[in-house]
Amino acid sequence: MTAFGRETAPAGLRVPPRFDPSGIFVGEFPGEAWAAATAPIVGDGSAGDIPFDEAGRALETAFMSETELEPPSTLPALFAERVAKRRDHPAIITVGETISYAELDRRSAKLARALLAIGAGKGARISLLAPDGILWITTLLAGARIGALISMVSTLCAPRELAHILRNSDTQILIAARRFLRHDYAETLAAALPSLAGGRAEALRLAEAPYLRSVWLDDPAGLGWAKSVDDLMSRSEAPGAPDAALLAEIEKEVVPGDDVAVIYTSGSTSLPKAVIHRQWTLARHPPELAKLFLLKPEDRMMPLLPLFWVGGLAMALEVISVGGTLVYPPSPKIDDVLDMIERHDVNRLNSWGALLIPLRQAAVARGIDVDSIIGLGEFRDDKGELIPPPLQVNMLGMSESFCPHSAERLDLRMAEDKAGSSGRAVNGYERRVVDPETREVLPPGEVGELELRGPALTTGFYKKARSEVFTPDGFYPTGDLVRIDAEGWLYFVARRVDMIKTKAANVSRLEVEAALRALPEVEFAIVAGLPDPDYTVIVAAAVVPAPGTQPTEEGLKAALRDALSSFKIPRRIVFISQDDVPVTATGKIKLFEAADLIARHLATPVPAE
Repeated sequence: MTAFGRETAPAGLRVPPRFDPSGIFVGEFPGEAWAAATAPIVGDGSAGDIPFDEAGRALETAFMSETELEPPSTLPALFAERVAKRRDHPAIITVGETISYAELDRRSAKLARALLAIGAGKGARISLLAPDGILWITTLLAGARIGALISMVSTLCAPRELAHILRNSDTQILIAARRFLRHDYAETLAAALPSLAGGRAEALRLAEAPYLRSVWLDDPAGLGWAKSVDDLMSRSEAPGAPDAALLAEIEKEVVPGDDVAVIYTSGSTSLPKAVIHRQWTLARHPPELAKLFLLKPEDRMMPLLPLFWVGGLAMALEVISVGGTLVYPPSPKIDDVLDMIERHDVNRLNSWGALLIPLRQAAVARGIDVDSIIGLGEFRDDKGELIPPPLQVNMLGMSESFCPHSAERLDLRMAEDKAGSSGRAVNGYERRVVDPETREVLPPGEVGELELRGPALTTGFYKKARSEVFTPDGFYPTGDLVRIDAEGWLYFVARRVDMIKTKAANVSRLEVEAALRALPEVEFAIVAGLPDPDYTVIVAAAVVPAPGTQPTEEGLKAALRDALSSFKIPRRIVFISQDDVPVTATGKIKLFEAADLIARHLATPVPAE
């Protein structure tokens, strides 16, 4: 066994790479550390020496305890590290309450122990439906601490969408707010799950959601099938409930490869796809993104992308990863946003262009110094000079990549020959461009479909075989048409598939078409995106009325409210005959002509690109 001792490990030697429990490369042992650690462990081959496999495990433990090379690779570990360093610093500010990192730790631990008390554990399926704020983040952390899989439900969801998510995700426990804005989620749940009306709290048996056993609302008044979140929290204090010591042991068994989050996002099919991410991604990707977003511990960030979308979730974790403060307004209304900005000295904002313009105008009218708030004012370089829009980085990412896979620092003024670029690869992402038809890899500079592989990439789609999602060598076909130059800078060209991106949200054309065609007044429907100065792109539809009916635009919009989220409902609907539908010689619809068809009927030509 002397082959593994000090004599064969001179200074500077590199030994085989190390991997975390999920198979991710995390570094190499320097020769000096290897030699120093192995000599007392492995010995000189005499009787009583430790077998090498045991020595290797001991070495790993000793080496990591001494050097601490590996950052936290689970969300509980990342959060614990921040709590230790930022204990009394404000973690979340809402209109009604401010809580510190220590208090967020206490509440999430209490909820975690309560979940254990009602039978949840590693792999438990928990769904979360609530507005951005303390309940949402507390539930995410609590679920992550016990190794649960948390599905994030849109606060915009219609009954049909909610029914699909609760069934598709195999939800066992639903934690939700009762109301937000105009929504009453008890009513939405009742419409989504008709047999819920006869259900009994904590003993649900529903054909529509066969795994669902309990629903916990912040206000369950008048509902026999739900109990309160306060009641759930109290289970942590009941006789025989799991204590802090048991929770600590459970957290030790949460590993980087455990799946932790399911993000529902519109896909090319008629219903949202379920994108899965593991603990490693939620712990290790946000800190890298925080560097690009220039986040600092003293920042007060107001994310206006909701937490159930990957952009809002990633930004929240970026802020937590640096020990900063999250500030959430009571609603996305401009006055509510500006009130919170002024009241709580917000200096960072994360949003999208369609909202920023009116928000910036209203802020200026109030006398707010917009240039002092990064994300609300115009972007500046590291010298404080304004960056022209073409030279600002256009970060590119998606739910599957957990936000940017290609990016640069916010304060980078790109060179003139990089104008319009999304930047270089982030956090170990591998990118290749392939011919969309032959799947052959293309040389630098040619336009093709982007494929991704990397440690922060989705582990797959829930209930989908890996072969349905990834290539045989593990790349994910994104559907984005891009080109990558010889220096690794990526340029977005277009979407290959028929998605419509409106106000930063992805809308599936097929989902909207299916909802329209389900209406009795609709014989046929085509959906497309139309350019719009306020929304960038709007969802629009052309409808062939069913025989004997005379539908109206407003009537169809009203009927769609039970099936679609508000942002998916077409803003314009025109009526056409079956003869107007553009088809190929084989009878297939010419989707590329759909936008022009709708625009002609609106007497509004589609502007040239």
